[in-house]
Amino acid sequence: MRFGPREAVMAERTTDIRGVDQPAPVPYPDKLALPVRRAATIHRQRLIDLLAEHTSRRVTIVSASAGYGKTTLLLDFAQGWHAPVCWYALDERDRDLPTFLHYWVACGRTHFLAFGRGVEEALVGGEAVSPEGWVDLMVLAVQEVAQPFTFIFDDLHHLDEASPELRQVLEGWLYRLPAHCHLVLSTRTQPDVTVLPLMTVRQEVATVTGADFAFTCEEVAQLYRDVLNKEISLDDAQHLADVTEGWAAALILMADKVQAARTAISLEQLKGSDTLFQYINLEQFSGNPGEVQKFLTGSAVPRTIDTKWVNELLGIDNAEEMLNYLERRNLLVAREGTDPQRYRYHKLFRAFLVSHLRVQDPQRFTDLNEKAAAMLERERQWEEAVYHLLQAGAWERIVHVTERVGRELFEQGKWDTLADWLEAIPAQELDAQPKLVLWKARILHYLNQLDQALAVLARPIQTFEAEGDWVSLAEALVVKGMCLRFKGAYHEAKEVLVRARSLLLKHDGPTSALTEARKELGITQGMCGEFAKALEELKGVLDIYQAQGDAYNIANVSDKLGITLASLGRLAEAVGHLERARVRWLKLGNDELLVQTLNNLGML
Repeated sequence: MRFGPREAVMAERTTDIRGVDQPAPVPYPDKLALPVRRAATIHRQRLIDLLAEHTSRRVTIVSASAGYGKTTLLLDFAQGWHAPVCWYALDERDRDLPTFLHYWVACGRTHFLAFGRGVEEALVGGEAVSPEGWVDLMVLAVQEVAQPFTFIFDDLHHLDEASPELRQVLEGWLYRLPAHCHLVLSTRTQPDVTVLPLMTVRQEVATVTGADFAFTCEEVAQLYRDVLNKEISLDDAQHLADVTEGWAAALILMADKVQAARTAISLEQLKGSDTLFQYINLEQFSGNPGEVQKFLTGSAVPRTIDTKWVNELLGIDNAEEMLNYLERRNLLVAREGTDPQRYRYHKLFRAFLVSHLRVQDPQRFTDLNEKAAAMLERERQWEEAVYHLLQAGAWERIVHVTERVGRELFEQGKWDTLADWLEAIPAQELDAQPKLVLWKARILHYLNQLDQALAVLARPIQTFEAEGDWVSLAEALVVKGMCLRFKGAYHEAKEVLVRARSLLLKHDGPTSALTEARKELGITQGMCGEFAKALEELKGVLDIYQAQGDAYNIANVSDKLGITLASLGRLAEAVGHLERARVRWLKLGNDELLVQTLNNLGML
């Protein structure tokens, strides 16, 4: 692009150091003026100080995705810095070398009216100049400035598709940049400048990244108070900082969701119609090629991204290549931990991608979640597997997984995991799955919400009996007996547990269910004063658990045996069983039941 006579006449005019009027050699001089400060911003002194500290290096790269406040920060720095700052706001029109050089000269002349005379003369004269020649002229132009100053190139990502000639000239000038000139490159992407690695090794490059821009709890509170006119507590500010990961644009766009004294915001509450998701769609998603969009939505299905795992999930072989591309584009993706194969998306970006896939391609959403669940079941990652089954609405498969590992999780003290699974299932779907309702009753019993547990059990007991599902009925009766015993209805509990045991014996129930029924019956018989019967049941149960190597239940039954033997006056034997329980609880790390056993020992 070259500027003709008409454009030159239309341009602003300035005066050089000799007092001769010179037309500004660019048609859009506003690109070289400091931008107007937006209203919805706060002064972030810690970042300004960081930029000031970095002026000791040749180059500072300010790299973050859209909406992090890069331009606002640079504006605050430029307005307060003690040395001249020359501002150049780049756009797509600056991708060819002559255009860039015209603006570069004009940028320098905003402070130094004779800046770049040699570059200007070569441009106007139309002579052929090699890339190395342009670099020489640019370096000379900077050397002729007799004081420290700073160039700021805002929106450098617009030059990602620049001509090879411009890239060569820019890199050459950057590499030879005189020491009294500091260059700030602000970009949404990671700049692809070949000399930067070498300059970084030489400690000539500083960086400010999205992590630096992330709003702290105190900055969130200040933003809401001073800019958005909302008073929020520090706890609420921390919640917002966590949800948004300190992303400035998200904090502003989510302000309408913040109610007085209540800022709990769930990512699942956000919808495609929300302003925030519309912003993400415009700035981070819709401009990508179709192949990239498909990868983004598919790879967002798992909560963390492992390249090999995603290759299998999506049936591709280039996940690492795609993630490297996204990383270079600063598309809200980051490496997770020290494993180079693991990534994660920004929380809100992932929430958008998952929501977009669910709405735009529900069948692919379901298929990918079911496939992810199967892969995780294969790896015995039950919690993540159930997460994906919940996303897919695969209720029958959740029943299968719960039956397979529910007891194991419960005995490991992970009852809250089971509770979360059940809480995530819609009430109508949960009611249609009596075996899941049975697990809900178990959790309510554990939480000592006995009346609720008994009320919840009524329907599955009726369903199991009507369907002739005798094993499930017996398991439900065991939970009912436990609830009744905790309520002090010992004899009623014993009758229920006797029936449960009889059903399991009659219908050849699984050993695990029968052993649990006998264990609970033995404990209840002890409560009824039937110590001999209790001792017989509990000793038989203990033998089974020892044969199985079931550490949790060995400790549990040993504790109950200790109590029963103490009731019979056999204190030495009681202490032996309670000591066995104590040692097991220590090894299992079950502090709650350890305290219970210690209390029992203390009472002997």
